[in-house]
Amino acid sequence: MSNENGQPTSVQTLYIGSYGSAEEHTLHVCSFNEQNGELAIIQEVSGLENASYLALHPNGEVLYAASETEATADASGGSVAAFEIDGATGTLTKTENRVLTYGAHPCYISSDSAGKVLYAANYTGGNVALLPIAADGKLEAAASVRQHAGELGPNAARQDAPHAHCIVPLNGSPFVCAVDLGIDAIVLYRYDEEKRSLSPHGISKVHRGAGPRHLVFHPTLQAGYVMNELDSTITVLNVDAEQGILTAGKAISALPQGYSGYNDAADIHLGASGRYLYSSNRGHNSIAVFSVDQATGELSLIQHVDCGGESPRNFAITPDGGHLLVAHQKTGNIAVFAVDAENGTLTKTAASLQLQSPVCIKFAK
Repeated sequence: MSNENGQPTSVQTLYIGSYGSAEEHTLHVCSFNEQNGELAIIQEVSGLENASYLALHPNGEVLYAASETEATADASGGSVAAFEIDGATGTLTKTENRVLTYGAHPCYISSDSAGKVLYAANYTGGNVALLPIAADGKLEAAASVRQHAGELGPNAARQDAPHAHCIVPLNGSPFVCAVDLGIDAIVLYRYDEEKRSLSPHGISKVHRGAGPRHLVFHPTLQAGYVMNELDSTITVLNVDAEQGILTAGKAISALPQGYSGYNDAADIHLGASGRYLYSSNRGHNSIAVFSVDQATGELSLIQHVDCGGESPRNFAITPDGGHLLVAHQKTGNIAVFAVDAENGTLTKTAASLQLQSPVCIKFAK
């Protein structure tokens, strides 16, 4: 953002998605002052039930929001809605553009780098969908839907069926990676731009009972990192982008040594430099900080910090890398942490914002 003289300011726009009914405000547009850490609400938006995950068009002009709802009688499932972004204010305008994901409870969406495709992971549906994006940023009807299958994990309560929990493109390649909690695996697809379709390419297993949830790739190393929800570990992946092969390596705990209480691990992100990795713990209610070996991609735990609320489902790092914001589903607050640029550690600030069940944070482009 810039001031009236065209000079850069330290105020960023961010979007927060929340659980709630269509009558409630499940989308918020907020400002964040990078100098003093203050958060403020700019706009509240209703009309979308359970806005559980958000994605931005690469041009920054459209926000996509998943509506995490159950399957309907015709099995059409949840949906994704598109909102126009005002380039000057960052505020949202509702559109009539909303498409089905053809699976229950879409919980994750992501765009390819060219802005031609939006991918959706349907958790309860156990499948993924490819939603083409038109030149104007609007979504078209699902062009490809793929159902997951495979050996279920040993956790009978949580791994009763395939559960697609995340889907991200493997940048610089035609491959797309779908993380499935139910079958302890990452399912790989090849994207065909001409046919606008996903075709099965392979499967990468993690250890049984891990319950893989979210996946990030290192910006420069041939490495990826899977946050495993059920056993609170992070699996380091060796990445062959040319062949579309992910090979699971060492798994490291995201919890302090000796902790034996309840925990479901949730989110995972790398700092922009790729030197530090962060993950969130629900139950232990903490953010774990790891250093990343810049030669091997291996992780070393350097900090656990109280996350400032209960059930940190999602968090985001500010564009300048100076702060980390945590969304707490149960206590309904956004906590703000300062990031030490030298050692990656976190320090909680006094800034906070109260909302109903915030579960996703995305900064404007």
